[in-house]
Parts: sequence; C-alpha cells; structure tokens
Amino acid sequence: CVPFVGDLQTMTFRNDVFTAGAPATWDDVIAKGKEGVAAGKIKYPVVFRGVSGNPIVTSWYPVFLSFGGEFFDEKWNVTFNSDKGKAAADFFVGTMKSNAPPGVVEFDSDQEGAAILGGEAGAIIQYSGNALKADDPAQTKVAGKLDFGVVPKQEKAIAQLGIFIAGVPKSAPNKANAIAFLKWYTSPATQAKLAEAGSIPVTRSGFAAPKPGNRLIPVALQQLDAGALPRPRMPDWAKVEELLGIQLNKALQAGSGGGAALDTAAGQVTDYLKQAGYYG
Repeated sequence: CVPFVGDLQTMTFRNDVFTAGAPATWDDVIAKGKEGVAAGKIKYPVVFRGVSGNPIVTSWYPVFLSFGGEFFDEKWNVTFNSDKGKAAADFFVGTMKSNAPPGVVEFDSDQEGAAILGGEAGAIIQYSGNALKADDPAQTKVAGKLDFGVVPKQEKAIAQLGIFIAGVPKSAPNKANAIAFLKWYTSPATQAKLAEAGSIPVTRSGFAAPKPGNRLIPVALQQLDAGALPRPRMPDWAKVEELLGIQLNKALQAGSGGGAALDTAAGQVTDYLKQAGYYG
C-alpha cells in the first residue's frame, strides 16, 4: 500500500481579524477573535463540528493533541482521560463553545463551512477539500479575506492526517501492472504534476513543485512539518470514536464537564476493548 491522497487538517482564518497572520495558540484564536467580534468584522471567534461521533472527535482531535494528550499507551490502555486530555476537553466544551455560533452542538461540515464562508466565524480547523472552498468566489462571501495556516498549539501544533491509501490485493489479476502504476503515481515527476494541478501531494518532492496549483499546498507542508497524526490505527477505532464522541457531545451540550465526560468514555472504551480481546 502507498498513500494516494494527501489530505490533512489546517486552519482557515480571517486575515482582517488576525492581521498579524495565523494565530499561533488557541488563546490567540479566542482573544483576537473577540476583538474581531467587538470591531463588527465577525460574529464568532471560532467554529467547529459538534455532532456526536466522528464529527466532534475530529474537531476535538487537534485541540486534544495540542494540549499534549494521547489516546492510548503502547498496550492499548486508555490514556485520553489524562490531565492534559481533560484540560483539552474542558477548553473545547467550555471556552470554544462559548465563542462559537449557537447550535454548534448540531454542526457538521456543512454548517461549520457556512459559518466561515459566510463571514460569521473568524477561524476553523478543516480538511483540505473544504479549506479550498475559501478561494472560490461562488462559495464564499468573504473572498480575499480567508487565509490558511498551521493549526494552533498549546504545547504543540498537531493536525489530524487523513489516511487515503491504494493497495494491491493478492487476488488482483494484474498485480505487476498495478504496482507499476503506484510506483509511477508516487514518482517525483507525477507528484509534481499533481501539485501543479492543485492536488495535495503525498511525497515531499511533490511539495517542491515550482508552480503549486493552489496556495494551500505550501501551508500543508508546514503543517506536516509541525505535526500531523492519523487516527489511532486499530480495527476498533470506529467504536472507540463513537463512545468518545457521545460523551463529548453531551458535555458540549452542557457547556462544561469535559473531563468527567472523558472519564465516562474511558470506562466504556476500556470495557469494550476488554471484550474485544485487547488485554491479556
């Protein structure tokens, strides 16, 4: 298998609110965003996805990692309810919610995208495909006022990395040809052409294309260098994410109790993984 689509989270922000460039920390996002609200430039400092399950966990992911959280130890024991994890959850369901649009607990990609593209929100963390809508005048009311940057940090700036891979199964009738295609696809020349066409490359050489097809590409490389991690690579991540997302959403509805929500989720995830045979 080889990576096939270069996709990861970056920050999209209002350059007339964050006039010094991308906010470096989460505190900057909130503080400068409030100034933008007071100046009448935006309505809310930040927007994110709050729907239970994958959406809320995906939005919380870079906050959690930036606070220094880790989901599991090397033996798959749950660690996401550490002190750092709880601090990230409390910040997310408390401070971030209070600076986001009403109804954010029910926001998915369409709603969060509408808030940033419609000119209401100051900053958002999102994947590449949605981020590139910022440069489409047909989809945004604030064309020219949206820029891209590395996700904010607390201890570090780590985004979620998408894992889109192409592989050749043992049963493939033309394995040699398929492997040859993948080698061609990931070659420096082809990756450069893809970058020039506007696709996020999957090799470092692709990021060196002399004429990248969109202005997110160099920022994506900055994010990769700052830090980008995939979801935990485990067969049962979807269930873990479901259990965690339910509790985070409940805390988001309440506007508090993020740490307690993680403790509840940790117990549920541990029980599930025990039944799945993760622990001897």
